[in-house]
Amino acid sequence: MKRFIVLTLLVVVFGVSSHVQAQFRESKAAWGLSAGGAHGDNAAADKWVMQYRGFFAYDIMPGFIGQLGLGFADLNAPGVYSALTLITDLRLMVSPFSLGNLNPYLYAGFGVSKDLNLNGSEFLGIVPFGIGMQTRISSGVLLDISGGYDLSLSDELDHHARSSNDLNSLTGGKADGFYGFMVGVAFTIGGVDEAAELQKKQLADAEARRVKQQADADAEALRVKAASDAEARRVKEATDKDASNAKGLSDAEARRVKQQADADAEALRVKAAADAEARRVKDLADAEARRLADLKNKDTVIVLVKGQTVVLRGVNFEFNKATLTGYSERILWKAYNAMVSNPDVRVVITGHTDNVGSQKYNQSLSLKRAQAVKNWLVEKGIDSKRMRTVGRGQNEPVASNETEEGRLENRRIEFYVEK
Repeated sequence: MKRFIVLTLLVVVFGVSSHVQAQFRESKAAWGLSAGGAHGDNAAADKWVMQYRGFFAYDIMPGFIGQLGLGFADLNAPGVYSALTLITDLRLMVSPFSLGNLNPYLYAGFGVSKDLNLNGSEFLGIVPFGIGMQTRISSGVLLDISGGYDLSLSDELDHHARSSNDLNSLTGGKADGFYGFMVGVAFTIGGVDEAAELQKKQLADAEARRVKQQADADAEALRVKAASDAEARRVKEATDKDASNAKGLSDAEARRVKQQADADAEALRVKAAADAEARRVKDLADAEARRLADLKNKDTVIVLVKGQTVVLRGVNFEFNKATLTGYSERILWKAYNAMVSNPDVRVVITGHTDNVGSQKYNQSLSLKRAQAVKNWLVEKGIDSKRMRTVGRGQNEPVASNETEEGRLENRRIEFYVEK
């Protein structure tokens, strides 16, 4: 029966882990506390008792974790023996693979035990082994579940000699031991903030694309300039050669051609730079939209309270336009549902920009973007009389315009619920 309970626990550990799919990242070290049950394998009268354990774990290398632990269990068989057993051990935990948000593992180790109830009792060698799993329940906090067996290297754990008719149920020998399971929490040391890491990676990727696009634009500008210079030299050579010919190009005409070529080259360079900047801003906007949707808007409901302002995080527009991106509709549908759920509410839709461009231009752009949001809601059936639009331009920033992250925060749409 005892063996069946432990085996059932082990199957549950792996069964649960096989149905979860999410990202799991460990830190280099952790400490924790566990509690659970223990059942001696020493006498027929053994019963389930509580056991407790504290531990410190360190990531040796990917898939291998060392764990130092200290615990105790009050092993008891009424009328036969009672042993308040102190155990300290060193375990190696092997996690061969991860299943989404869960890390199943095997463990084995070596330690010593001592009966605190008996003065002068000796330290006895003990070998723990079993199986378990860890899963993150919040930032820096792990849930740890394990089950296994602690095999004593002697027959003195219960201070009673085994007979040939009373052998260890697991090994068939005379060594003592006990089954057990533990449930605990571990607190990581030096863990990773995944949301911050995700944001850093998105911004780094966008910056890498921007640098490459700028390099491509510079190369294109150099190519255009080289072609323009070659054309200017050709015209100059033709002008010099035919200077005495009335039908040839005059010096004034040569200068005009060269100036036109220079102007064309400059126009191409400016256009290439503008296109590169547009792509860079769009990449950053898309990355920000995904980050905001995943980290702030997931499973949220927009609540409209009179006198309060709601920021529609994730509503973005094409570069330098008032055209909504496709991703923005996920957020606008939440705004639509909030308006439908509150039919007596009237809102002021306010558009904001960063400080790139002139103040006059940004004022106009922010109003057009607010109007685009209103138009979307009207198309879906919201009464236009319940909404009015305002453009604030760059006048009300909520973050610094000195960084790309700050400018992303400042480009926003707000709902103010009128009283």
